[in-house]
Amino acid sequence: MRLTISICVLLALVIMLTGPSQPILSGSHMQSVSSTASISILPGSTDLIIEVAGPDVFDEVSDIVIGTGSTITFSSRDTGILSFTAATDAESIARSLSSIPGVVSVSSEVRASLSFLPDDPGLEYQWGLDTIDAYAAWDITVGDEETIVAVLDTGIDWNHPDLVANIWTNAQGYHGYNFIDDNWFPMDDNINGYDDNGDFVSNIYTYHGTHVAGIMGATIDNAIGVAGIAQVKLMAVKVMNDSGEGTDSTVSSGVRWAVDNGARVIVMSLGLDGLSAPLQNAVNYATSRGVVLVASAGNSGTSVLSYPAAFPNVISVGASDNLDRRASFSNFGVNLDVMAPGVSIYSTQGGGSYQSLSGTSAAAPHVAAIAALMLTLNPALTTAEVGDIINSTTTDISINGYDTQTGWGIVNAFRAVESVADPTVTITEFPESVGLNATFSVSWMVSGGDPGDIESTYLTWGYSETELTYQSDIFSGMTWAEFSIAGIPSLPTNGTVYLKAYAVVDGFECESDLEAVIVTESIGDNLFMQFFTDLQNFIFNDLGLINFLLLMCVLIAIPVIVVVARPKKRKVQAQTIATVPAPGRLEHYQPVTGVHHLPPPPPPPPRFEAYVDIVGNNIVPEVVKVVEGTKVVWVNRTWAAPPGVGIRSGTFDTSGEHPDGLFQSGLLIAPGDYWSCTFHRSGVYQYYLTSVWFKAKIIVEPHKGSNGPQPSTSSAPATQKRSPGS
Repeated sequence: MRLTISICVLLALVIMLTGPSQPILSGSHMQSVSSTASISILPGSTDLIIEVAGPDVFDEVSDIVIGTGSTITFSSRDTGILSFTAATDAESIARSLSSIPGVVSVSSEVRASLSFLPDDPGLEYQWGLDTIDAYAAWDITVGDEETIVAVLDTGIDWNHPDLVANIWTNAQGYHGYNFIDDNWFPMDDNINGYDDNGDFVSNIYTYHGTHVAGIMGATIDNAIGVAGIAQVKLMAVKVMNDSGEGTDSTVSSGVRWAVDNGARVIVMSLGLDGLSAPLQNAVNYATSRGVVLVASAGNSGTSVLSYPAAFPNVISVGASDNLDRRASFSNFGVNLDVMAPGVSIYSTQGGGSYQSLSGTSAAAPHVAAIAALMLTLNPALTTAEVGDIINSTTTDISINGYDTQTGWGIVNAFRAVESVADPTVTITEFPESVGLNATFSVSWMVSGGDPGDIESTYLTWGYSETELTYQSDIFSGMTWAEFSIAGIPSLPTNGTVYLKAYAVVDGFECESDLEAVIVTESIGDNLFMQFFTDLQNFIFNDLGLINFLLLMCVLIAIPVIVVVARPKKRKVQAQTIATVPAPGRLEHYQPVTGVHHLPPPPPPPPRFEAYVDIVGNNIVPEVVKVVEGTKVVWVNRTWAAPPGVGIRSGTFDTSGEHPDGLFQSGLLIAPGDYWSCTFHRSGVYQYYLTSVWFKAKIIVEPHKGSNGPQPSTSSAPATQKRSPGS
């Protein structure tokens, strides 16, 4: 009995040791076998990654992948991971592989990149970079030198060691243009000013344009200074003088010059006090040519934006602080688009140094830099697309959605850049219409990637929206790249030619919008259509719609006035003649009183300028003596004033303020802010600084060339001017 039991136990052990069993997988990295593999394939993706549960399965999967004609791009038998580029339908291959026992997952391959952290020591002071999520945007792109940004300002110190590598230079070796002095030297050379003690010293001025340029494009990762948001080429266009003053003529000229010399983005940290037809026309000229314009909203803390920010086709930017609130000095209103960091912004200063300034002037270059990064990835973006994407990717900081206090919110560089990072193909140039039996050319652009490998791209066309039966040659390259073909035939009769471009970039398939070319019979060799097009361009781009309407009103009014006035004049003459007695004798005529001719008035006095510096909470000098016709300019040199500081006409005492209402400035908060007022009448004008309560006065003496009694000193000065959006 015992022998029988022992034999049974022995047989059982033999069966257990020799019977079928699951294989033991080598290595702790291998996955357990699952009856169902997970599948996650993105639309249009051809790069796939597979996880398997063992070496045998890995070999089987490898053979199947190779058998489909696909290309293996990575394989690790030890880890059980394999990636490949599908030769045919990726989804079909994925489904087939997922049914193999031992396959754990099949999914689209995801690219990885290093998190870019520049070594610029000034990063610790650049709090705005975190606010706009710039670090994440840099993992996608830092910009490139093909994108040109024009800085319309007081010029740029292009010798600054943190800017010199990114300064634009034309074929003649110039870095821009100076519309103040009408020369090729747009240097930001404001080098003199007053220190906090009121002493005149050199090399302490604000360097407004250099500060803006550094926010935009200071050299990144060079172990010095600060990191600019976009590594692009900076074009210096000087449209403001050493006092931060310009006119709509200099700014308008600067806009047109920048467009004609290749700028894709124009940043204007400046403002005009009112609407300007020439500037509106220049803005229209720029946007019609695909240039993105960005401008500061202004620093008066009012609900009215300065121009050009108030124009609808300019991205207007208000200033936010490090707590994501609208800065008290920042303008707001119905035309405000977005907010950006604008309080204590650390950036470049002339002479190779650095400084912190506040104002919507510092906010605008943040937004211009984001636009430049977007255009680096996709130069085919239109101005409207850039603006819409920037607005739609903001971080809301107030009422949900748009509000007039903060616009759409604070800009987010990463979300804006990420939204245009995918490969894109865009038809960029084609005629709107052609004649019968004609031929024409078409250009298209492929962009996206980091950069991307353009495996193939081609253009298709046809004479029906649903049947694009003709195809160009297939091209390849690296993004971004532009392609063109010529000789596309039109039709023998009136009709339409439809166009669409395709591309495959890093395995990602994309296609352009469907475009249409109208085929129509030419009238008079199409001279009428050409005349109509030229007239349209003249009205909307060269002359401007407002000027055209005014001209038409004048042209219509002249004949109307002539027609209305001539009959009336004849009627009056007839009545006058009828009332005069018939001249029977000479003495019936009455003597006529002679006309007294007054001598012409004396010529106006010449224009003079005087400067008053706000240093600390003092005014230097306290008393200024000028003559009639002098423009007095108050300049806040280096003082970061507390909120509420401004110039107000009148005086104050222990009982409170006693303003006389003759003149009053906006807020003078940031260093570089200025305000001016022209005094046309003699007298003594007292004024004071609000909030800090410091008194001063302007003594206006009669101009020596004036005649006659002097007018009353109670009249206000004739003109006042605010700072142009410092």
